[in-house]
Amino acid sequence: MFPNNSLPAMNATLEELQNLVAQSILSTEAFKAQMAASQEAADRRAIEADRLFTEAKELGDRRAAEAAEETRQLKRRIDELGKQIGGLGNKFGYFTEGLLLPSVEAMLRKRFGITDFYTRLKTKRGEEWQELDGFGFVNGAKNIGFIVEVKSLLDKRSIAQIQEQMRRFGDFYPHYKGMTLYGVLAAVDAVSPVQRDEVFAAGLYLVTVQDDLAEFAAVPPDFTPFAKIV
Repeated sequence: MFPNNSLPAMNATLEELQNLVAQSILSTEAFKAQMAASQEAADRRAIEADRLFTEAKELGDRRAAEAAEETRQLKRRIDELGKQIGGLGNKFGYFTEGLLLPSVEAMLRKRFGITDFYTRLKTKRGEEWQELDGFGFVNGAKNIGFIVEVKSLLDKRSIAQIQEQMRRFGDFYPHYKGMTLYGVLAAVDAVSPVQRDEVFAAGLYLVTVQDDLAEFAAVPPDFTPFAKIV
């Protein structure tokens, strides 16, 4: 048997144990409550993050759609502007031709004796077209023709273009078979000495405009006109 004086000590130890268990239970419940609160806060943050992500994505999609629409509108305006500029260029070209071709016709009649002159002569063969700014000719003993190209700005492409027109002339106008063709470039803007030399080297006649007066440019002594027999 335990001594009587040991009972209070055992009772005190049991009571302390009970308090410890009670405190442990309270701590566990507090921990559970804290964990639940933390999980709830984490869930709220996740929901908020999802909401912000969705809003950001929707905003990004809207801005991407707006940017795409702005790009389409800009392209449409550029296309319209290009058509307008192209139309102005065509009108200016027709205006230039209308002013210069009558003078070229008069010079061809005086210098080479042409009897017929056509402006903007356009012919189709198959799926291909050939359009000439001007074409003058005389039949009979001479049987010669002149293809005229009017350029507001003279460059090497102008020379290549009229050479190609002369080369293919017979394909589009077989009824002129046997005619000897010559080329005439009429330039509205000032022509440099280098450009003159290039035109003459190609065997083409050159018409220039000085002080609103169109005239044949003086050919060099060694000039040999390029002749193409249709």
